Amino acid sequence: MSSALHTYQREFHDNSTHLPGWNAWQIRRSRQAAMQRVMQTDLPTQKLENWKYTSTRRLSQTPYALYTGGCVGLYLEDLDPFLVDRQASHRLVFINGLLSRRLSCLDDLPNAVQVASMARIADESPAMLSPWLEPVLTGHDQGFAELNQALWLDGAFVHIPAGVQLIKPLQLLFLTTPFQEPIVTFPWNLVIVGKSAQALVIESYLTLGQGAHFSNARTTLVLEPQARLEHLLLLGESELAWHVGSVQATQKEGSRLDSRIFAAGGELTRQELQITLAGAEAECFQEGLFLAGRRQHMDLHSWLHHTCSNTRSRQLFKSVLDGHARGVFNGVIRIPPDLQNIQAEQKTANLLLTDTAEIDAKPQLEIHSDAVQCSHGATVGGMNPEAMFYLQSRGLDVDAARLLLIQGFADELLQTIKPAPVQEWLRQRLNQERNLP
Repeated sequence: MSSALHTYQREFHDNSTHLPGWNAWQIRRSRQAAMQRVMQTDLPTQKLENWKYTSTRRLSQTPYALYTGGCVGLYLEDLDPFLVDRQASHRLVFINGLLSRRLSCLDDLPNAVQVASMARIADESPAMLSPWLEPVLTGHDQGFAELNQALWLDGAFVHIPAGVQLIKPLQLLFLTTPFQEPIVTFPWNLVIVGKSAQALVIESYLTLGQGAHFSNARTTLVLEPQARLEHLLLLGESELAWHVGSVQATQKEGSRLDSRIFAAGGELTRQELQITLAGAEAECFQEGLFLAGRRQHMDLHSWLHHTCSNTRSRQLFKSVLDGHARGVFNGVIRIPPDLQNIQAEQKTANLLLTDTAEIDAKPQLEIHSDAVQCSHGATVGGMNPEAMFYLQSRGLDVDAARLLLIQGFADELLQTIKPAPVQEWLRQRLNQERNLP
């Protein structure tokens, strides 16, 4: 057993009665079962196929302190660089993994829409969480997700009822502040979009200052028939932060999920996307952009499961790697036997700015049916010397030409984001992290 897991086990036994929803047998049983599974399997290591490019040694050996609350003293003005738009969005703000009601704002939220703290829902209405307590995937490579399921302290509960269109974006801001000793947070978010409902949810993980911390996050998305959800995930934590997260989505018939991930921070970032298209005419469009430099390590794993005929998916993931950065992309599209009329496309494009940057790209199709239209591909390259020469011949210096080409490479993903204030805010955040024009 790793030393960190031993510490988390002790925290679980010492503080379990204070965990949200402990008095509800369904939640208590879910937590106990998850802790038992992770104790049997331990945290994942590079011996496992899905983790062979990403070392978890430090996470396994460093017992990060579990944050349980305390005075932080932030004001709304402190959050301005991290907020999409005060007036044009709803927001839930979590400081060190716990909801801050004072900094959150849900004014003019439609009456039927429910946006609340997971901790409050677990204690006051635990039956609302019962259908979603079991994880989509378990196993030896899911130790961090199991740890989250056992120890989550808070997160966002979002329910958009049938037929309701959420006009303003909803931002879930997870902000970590510096501490003398590194802390760990375990947020769990549950977003349910009802039949024919529509919403844009922005989930952002950021750091105030340069504190060292570990974010172990889990998000569950449920799309009912004909639901529409845009889910934008921004990972922009400090250079000393470690982030391991998972997004698990289930789509029913006629639903559409637009899933976008942008990562530009953190010493190590590992994000898993697990999407199941479980109803006819369900559509999933995934896009992602990783910007990394120095010795950053960014790892994206995507599993997309077509479990019903007449479903469509498209994936496009890009990375820009500088310095000694290392990127990992492992994408799997699974189509079981006897399914028909499946359309699936997967692409990854990677730009290496130095000879010391490295990318491990592994797109995969697991197809067990003939009635499908599927394709995949991967490209890896450096700066186009002809394009650099052309821009310099027009009066740009080397740095300006380089940044312009990077912008063009990334803009294919950024320009699709709507509304415009969200796109502009995201550009500013990425510019601060990686000098993207």
